[in-house]
Amino acid sequence: MIRQLMCVLLLMVGGVAHVQADQGCPYPSAIKYVDGHFQATAGTLVWQSPKIGYRDFVDQFIGAIFTPGKEQDRENGYVDKCSYLTGDGQRVDLRYGKSAEVETMSLTGTLHWHLASDPFGLPVYICQDSQPDNCAFTVKKPKN
Repeated sequence: MIRQLMCVLLLMVGGVAHVQADQGCPYPSAIKYVDGHFQATAGTLVWQSPKIGYRDFVDQFIGAIFTPGKEQDRENGYVDKCSYLTGDGQRVDLRYGKSAEVETMSLTGTLHWHLASDPFGLPVYICQDSQPDNCAFTVKKPKN
């Protein structure tokens, strides 16, 4: 009986871990130039840049922007982009693949995000750090 309860408990914990998974922006070494785009996979998300007219390598992570779904809400929103510099000093922004892959993202587990305003005066959270792991976020309810 105890063995069965332990199995059920492990299955439940595994299910919860699937619903909420800590993620971060891709490390520069994981980003490759493929078919005119910079792209990488970080955790369960595929990140990609817009079409780029030049071939280079991503040299440095410079930060990320989180857009809250409502006012200054850290629990529901999405990471708008992860920003990098190439070896040539050009800025490259990566966005996660299809918005249908994720219902919402959260910043509840990290202290590196700071409240700021975007150019329209709306609240955003900015993480400026050299380590992508410090700009961590939680993916909630990935869609299958």
